[in-house]
Amino acid sequence: MKKFKMAAMSIICTLALSCSIGVGLNKASANSATVSPFPIGIFYPPEPAETNDAAYADIANLNATFIVGTNNVVSHASNERALQYAAAHGLKLLVHDFGLELKSELAVQTIAGDGWRARSDRTIGQTFASPASGTGWYLEHVALKVDQSTLPSNVKLKLCVYDSPSKVNTVGCDAVTGPLDNDLIEFQIAPNLNPTYASYTNIDANKTYYMELQTNTSKEGALIAASPNDSYPGGQAYLNGVPQAKDLYFEIRYSQLASAYGQGGRTPDAYLDTLVGFYQSHPALLGYNLKDEPTVDLMVRLQEAQERLKAKDPAHMVYANLLPSSAEGLFGFRPMAGEYVTPLQPLGQTFRTGPNVSSINTIQMYFDRSQMASGEALKLTLWDSLAKTVKIAESTVSSPTTNWPQFSLNAAVSPNTSYYMELTHNGAGDQSVGWVIRTNAGEKWEMDGTAYVGGTPIDADFWFTINQNITPQSYEDYVYRWVSKHPDVLVFDHYPFLESGANRSDYFENLEIIRRQAQLGQIDFWSYIQSVGITGTYRVPSKEEMRYQIYTNLVYGAKGYIYFTYWTPQNAVWNEPFHNGIILPDGTKNSSYPWAREINGEVLKLGPSLTSLTSQAVYHTGTIPNGSAALPANFFWQPTDSTQPAVIGYFTNGSGRKYIMVVNRDTANSHTLTFSLTPKPLTVSEISKATGGEVAADYNSVTGQLTASFAPGEGKLFALPEGY
Repeated sequence: MKKFKMAAMSIICTLALSCSIGVGLNKASANSATVSPFPIGIFYPPEPAETNDAAYADIANLNATFIVGTNNVVSHASNERALQYAAAHGLKLLVHDFGLELKSELAVQTIAGDGWRARSDRTIGQTFASPASGTGWYLEHVALKVDQSTLPSNVKLKLCVYDSPSKVNTVGCDAVTGPLDNDLIEFQIAPNLNPTYASYTNIDANKTYYMELQTNTSKEGALIAASPNDSYPGGQAYLNGVPQAKDLYFEIRYSQLASAYGQGGRTPDAYLDTLVGFYQSHPALLGYNLKDEPTVDLMVRLQEAQERLKAKDPAHMVYANLLPSSAEGLFGFRPMAGEYVTPLQPLGQTFRTGPNVSSINTIQMYFDRSQMASGEALKLTLWDSLAKTVKIAESTVSSPTTNWPQFSLNAAVSPNTSYYMELTHNGAGDQSVGWVIRTNAGEKWEMDGTAYVGGTPIDADFWFTINQNITPQSYEDYVYRWVSKHPDVLVFDHYPFLESGANRSDYFENLEIIRRQAQLGQIDFWSYIQSVGITGTYRVPSKEEMRYQIYTNLVYGAKGYIYFTYWTPQNAVWNEPFHNGIILPDGTKNSSYPWAREINGEVLKLGPSLTSLTSQAVYHTGTIPNGSAALPANFFWQPTDSTQPAVIGYFTNGSGRKYIMVVNRDTANSHTLTFSLTPKPLTVSEISKATGGEVAADYNSVTGQLTASFAPGEGKLFALPEGY
């Protein structure tokens, strides 16, 4: 399912903005940003024209706690308004921006302190420079700073862009009408981005253009912000056609309809720094929505962008959502390349350990084992550095049973430290084993490392894993690659409810992989919840199916979830006929709104308990779904009828107290389930969905049996006594 890869671009600009207000960190993972009392998000919020107090009140009343920015809320002006209304209703926003998706440059002059009042007999203008080079540029929008209190109702401000102050040729115009709800107002000069404008261009590089503002009132009108002196080297302000030694406060975005990640690129640091300058001080900022559904070939570049954002704004999270296990093309590369390891040609790789890695027990490598004859062996040696001063550990493989064997090293290492590993051949057989798989030249898996062939670095990386045992180019490999980039939180989407009436068979297998990799990476995971239909692909989930998605994710240890979608997308450009989201196309609430509100309300009460717990195990009863584990016969919490379809999650809190979550896996029928506990505790509590406190469960301490009734898809959280 597409997530509206809203355009974004790369920037050239200078700003004088700083400060830091952020969100804290939330256990059980040290990397999960705080959204109290539990992260419940919505994707696809109201578009800019519908961004208002009432719309954001509806989001808060849904019992949501944060918003994933998109739906054309992707510029500074539109994000400022979204942040303003989010703050008013106790919500947080993950801001998105065109520049995180498409190439662009931003011309910015943000010094204020002076200005002029707009009036019908007074023109206010500014010259400005286009990008220095390149083709295919268009001017997407101009934002000006206007004192919102000075633009009355029905008074219009019109901005036109011309090829010069002589105004011979018009690039484009747009107008806004009072009243305003924010001081930063945006004039859309180019049409909204979509594939129809694939060849759209209206700006030449290395040229000076002119913008001019007019109004329809003869009275002293809107106060237009300007600098008190000449602050912008690429142009100057004009009053009634006369140059002034001042500059308007402006933000101008130039764009190219080309991916920011094309040809090995990414969003430039200058653009990322600008985003931080725009948003980091806002109390409603949760973080930066970096990328939706990336493939592996983009992950190193996303890591670079992530680390730049975190370096500039460590208080806020960086967010990217992964593809589901049902997706194709996860790696995005051309077919991979390889090298032969011989006695004269060792193969090596530098790499950097993660922040939580203190030991390297195993390293996997990927090669054709059929090339190994009797007596041939490959040795992997872990060195302190490329200089090979200190040998840390080594391991030899001679008869691997797979093409991706583990080399057992059991070595103590330091977190965030660079190391070098080298694969060597023992000289037996035909003295050659290959291919040892690597990426193609110029395609990287490691930000802080590179491959070596015969001691010479190459612009590629060998396939390897640390402390894993996974199949190359599998979904688990895909997830591992992103977790190894140290995201703040692991986020994924998987939409199980097909229009045919069937459910995807890999739903729990996907959850198993996400849970496992999140735990190995010591980070929390969040998941997307299907709440919309797509004609020909997905059905609209029922209340029971929405409840099922939420509680099955929680029983696997999810520490947050996001509805896809909130507003119902109506953008035919994406060739996906969405219908019946939580908010309908006309802005009214669908029947799913009260369902989601009710379930979210329950989760908010469970939130303080859920966020303090660490998942220890997840088991199934009844028919065991693909990739899942059956409940062991010796587990202390046993159903009296093991044919009933349930999921049983085992958790502990920081002091070791045990918790059990039970979820009815049946989305059509209620079930009353009875469990026998061995040994028999004196009491069992349930965490109340009404208060969040502990209440007595229906438990008999004499028989050691607990009974509870579950609506379709419902989950309940139980607490065992301390010391049990």
